[in-house]
Amino acid sequence: MLSLLEALPIELVEPIVTRLEFSDIASLRLTSRTIEAKASNGCFDSFLKHKKIELTTKTLQLFVQATEQGRRGCLLRHCTITGIARSDTTAHADSTKHERLPGKAFGNLKRWSPESSLASLSLCVTARVEDSKGGLVEPGEFRSGREVWKATLRTFLVAMAALRESQLPVTEKLDVFGSIRGCSLACDAFLANFAPESTLRRHIFGSSMRLIVSLSAPPKLDEAGTEHESESESEGEITAAELHAPRPAQESWQAHRILQEILHVLPTMPKLESLDLHCYPHFRECSLRGIHTSESDLVHFLSAIRPATVTLTDVRLISGTYGPVFQYLTSRDSPVTSYHLDDVLGTSKFRYSGVIMGPSTLSREGGHVKEVIPYCFSSRRVMGSGERNRWRRSKAQEFGGPDRDAYDFVKLNSEDATIVADDDGSDND
Repeated sequence: MLSLLEALPIELVEPIVTRLEFSDIASLRLTSRTIEAKASNGCFDSFLKHKKIELTTKTLQLFVQATEQGRRGCLLRHCTITGIARSDTTAHADSTKHERLPGKAFGNLKRWSPESSLASLSLCVTARVEDSKGGLVEPGEFRSGREVWKATLRTFLVAMAALRESQLPVTEKLDVFGSIRGCSLACDAFLANFAPESTLRRHIFGSSMRLIVSLSAPPKLDEAGTEHESESESEGEITAAELHAPRPAQESWQAHRILQEILHVLPTMPKLESLDLHCYPHFRECSLRGIHTSESDLVHFLSAIRPATVTLTDVRLISGTYGPVFQYLTSRDSPVTSYHLDDVLGTSKFRYSGVIMGPSTLSREGGHVKEVIPYCFSSRRVMGSGERNRWRRSKAQEFGGPDRDAYDFVKLNSEDATIVADDDGSDND
């Protein structure tokens, strides 16, 4: 005999399901096959479109099983792959076991999912340590920058290998570590996988409209996984020009590679409309954050991609001046309709002795976009070392990588500090 709930038509079961948490829906489906059939559409299916996958052998084996023919895991549209940063050697032995599993799961999606594609693919890293029972748990702190950067590279390479093997298209968005702080991908690894001779061609990313990527120069770390501030950086008072002076080695490496090489990547994504680069068609928006480059490369880059909206945050020039950049933004011939400039120097964030500085943050849109942007540097000392030190500390956390004694990957990505790049919806484990 059917229970009262089982006797309800599917049109009445669905409103009940929409008011339940995902775990409660899963429990409800286990009560009977009749309820399972009636509660497995609509709202329940929408939960299955988002999934976070950690790169552990057990999780990936379940991922492969869930995406086999006829399984509801084939409804996946938004996939987040999370690499594991661990400070013990057993992590590396486990990593080789699961290298082929993501490719198998992606191959299942290519064959059995309704769209034969992913809408978005996001890459993340999380820190884990082994507890007394042998399980992996999030630590209270994690200071090994070396292991975070290794996990970043492993995660990226595993994901790209899976896409190559399966030829699974990503039709909307690729997010390469843009949603977390305290780590980024070595630029040469990213460029190597998107070079013209790479097999990651237009078939995979040809329809992608949004690229979010956090890149850095290859880190030079000591055995503890950190770099130390120089003596000059720890002094109490420095000038405004010194605040924005780049460290030559890594920053000049970025200047000669990142913006020039990104232009060679763009033909792989001919429909790209939005680029968010942390560190060909007409772009609607472009955000450059924490980039160290030259005047000529920056102007050439903006001229080549011709975005309508430009955001420049902590963009430092190792040669040239901001004048030509501002001239491009305000030119009547440029397609720029709005821009936001922050910490490109130009009310000032800090007071300087004997001089009143203009704003270091400027946002314009509408009729003010084409107004001239005057700017100058101050050679005077910053007043108020506490305020300046807090500002420098916040910039080191967002753009500096693991080069401070205070580096803590877990703290940087706690709920009150995490930068969320997008809101595709709620992911479910």
